[in-house]
Amino acid sequence: MRQRNLVWRLARPLLVSALIGQVVAPLVRIATSYRATDLDLSPQQVLLLSSAFSVLPMFLAVRMGRYNDLHGNGHAAIIGSALVLCACLMLVWPGGNLLWLVAVSIVLGLGQTFQLTGLQGEIGMLRLPSQRSSMVGSLMFWQAVGQVAAPLLLSLVAIGLGRDALGLLSLRLALVASALAAFGLGLGLLIWRNAAPPRVIGMDAARMRRIIAVPGFLWVIVAGSLCVAVHDLVLVFMPVLGVARGIAATEVGVLLAMFAIGQMISRACYRRVVLWWGPRRLMYGAVLATALASSALALPLGTVATGAALGLTGLSMGFAITSSVSLTMDLAPRGARATSLGLRLALNRAGQFLIPLASGGAAAALGPGAVFALLGAILCGVGLSGSRQMLRKC
Repeated sequence: MRQRNLVWRLARPLLVSALIGQVVAPLVRIATSYRATDLDLSPQQVLLLSSAFSVLPMFLAVRMGRYNDLHGNGHAAIIGSALVLCACLMLVWPGGNLLWLVAVSIVLGLGQTFQLTGLQGEIGMLRLPSQRSSMVGSLMFWQAVGQVAAPLLLSLVAIGLGRDALGLLSLRLALVASALAAFGLGLGLLIWRNAAPPRVIGMDAARMRRIIAVPGFLWVIVAGSLCVAVHDLVLVFMPVLGVARGIAATEVGVLLAMFAIGQMISRACYRRVVLWWGPRRLMYGAVLATALASSALALPLGTVATGAALGLTGLSMGFAITSSVSLTMDLAPRGARATSLGLRLALNRAGQFLIPLASGGAAAALGPGAVFALLGAILCGVGLSGSRQMLRKC
């Protein structure tokens, strides 16, 4: 009964917070990209903003998870919500330059990582695997709903604005994001008040070497992190790709909505599909499908074909990322779920930091679409490298 009360007490604010977070973060990142384009920054500098989003979390996420294992997850939820609101308010400031946009990206990335470690850590506190799997599926579904809402808000805000009004579009998006982030801060307070107490009091959390040594764990977080990098580059680089291919901002919003709808469908179906295929087999197939679908974005496709490719990318990526979170919790040693999730987030952020930097050369030499070809090839290689190990475990 106590466990059931814990689930119900946390579920609503946790899931609504996840929804709000996945509306706010894409809005801010899209607004940052349009502000950068309005300032005549190059595609390589836009990719630098994507890397800045991940630089601090790359080093701090594991420590956040370790702290959460020892002291509880409530503090991370409230700190993350406050930092996300700060990033939104920073972007409201008109004008700016590259350094200011880098600062916005850093604060947003740090805030979102705090928030995610808190939310996922709370789910990890549930004792029963069935409850964790159900909550992970719900969490990822509502995050996908937020990712649908963000580009639709972009399309609504962009109505009546010409292609040259990118600065005004960025400001409007920042104002909408600020209002939502303020509401998210209130939800963070609720999560902090109702957070479950830590369960490793009086004993040491598992050492990092023991966590990494779990069979299949490293492949799960590496492959999942590359799928997150695909998601990141789609959000950040689609506005740039749209400008290069003459796609209006309202159409970019619809395309990103199709990308998010694909994720929403896969996460809504996750519980049934995972019972049919098994989490490891599902993740392996989804990783390879994500590699192929994202590589198609490198082709000079029309708007409709681009939308189809984005929808397929979102569908397969939704299965892959949800499986990654669920498997990370299942494979984590006792008393180290938050640390394991922190390690996963750290690797996510490392990929989001390094891959855009590596992709900058491809974008400069071959055009914006080459970014997706490069990442698709890397993801395909990682997927094939883990196939034997993962299929033996199915």
